[in-house]
Amino acid sequence: MPAGALRVRPRLSRAACRGVIELRPETGVILKQEPATLVWHETFADGSEVVVKLYRRGLPAWLRSRLSSFRSWHEFQALCQLESLGVRCAPPLFWGHGHFGRHGWCELLATEWLAGCRPLDEVLNEESGGGTKLDLDRLWSKIGRLHDAGFEHGTLLARNVLVRGETAAPEFFLLDLPRFHRFPYPIRGTRMARYDLLFLAHTLLRARPAAEVPQWLTAYGMRDEQQAEFIAQMRRFRNSPRLRRMAGAEFNVRAVLATGRQRLRLFGRRGAPERN
Repeated sequence: MPAGALRVRPRLSRAACRGVIELRPETGVILKQEPATLVWHETFADGSEVVVKLYRRGLPAWLRSRLSSFRSWHEFQALCQLESLGVRCAPPLFWGHGHFGRHGWCELLATEWLAGCRPLDEVLNEESGGGTKLDLDRLWSKIGRLHDAGFEHGTLLARNVLVRGETAAPEFFLLDLPRFHRFPYPIRGTRMARYDLLFLAHTLLRARPAAEVPQWLTAYGMRDEQQAEFIAQMRRFRNSPRLRRMAGAEFNVRAVLATGRQRLRLFGRRGAPERN
């Protein structure tokens, strides 16, 4: 095995390759490097390009994840569901976990490389001012369709959206969904949808004027009276990691209860005696 290569046996795979996969972060392009996270862009021998996110967990955290669930598995499931809904995202290839040499106990997620894409927050803040002309209505309309399908992103921040194409007709791609939830009913108008929208608006307003908010909400599909209430909430809203963790914990409970109620209803229908 080449020096620095990581040998991964995918737990779930959408990739053409099977069996053990060798990843080589040292020969790729590092996109992000932090104590607990390493993200790089790599080209496989067949010419396919991938992005790999490696999360360093440490043995205790890794063992806890084995008893509950791994973040990379959760993200893989989210991206698969987005694809099934016909929503552009970073197409998932595979995920895995284990002990990866000098990196220690880790989990990882591999997605297809999206050529020509840039993070939305980077585009909005570029010095050329091109981000001020970017049509964001398409993004808000996309989120409305997700909410109608019961899908909550959970960390809908500008940095978790990729964009490419012309400013008048941009393509938006969603990624980084460790706190996503899928409810068995539309969530438009619920707390889950509202938090998605508040998080997104909060990060967009760092670069765009508040006067654009009603236009975004109209693209989302919100009525005028609902817009007034949302804008009042938006002015009081303060984003923080603590708030995201608290909202995630609350929505975990809501998702479990919603799924449980749906299963009970289905069981009740199947168990009900037939009427002549």
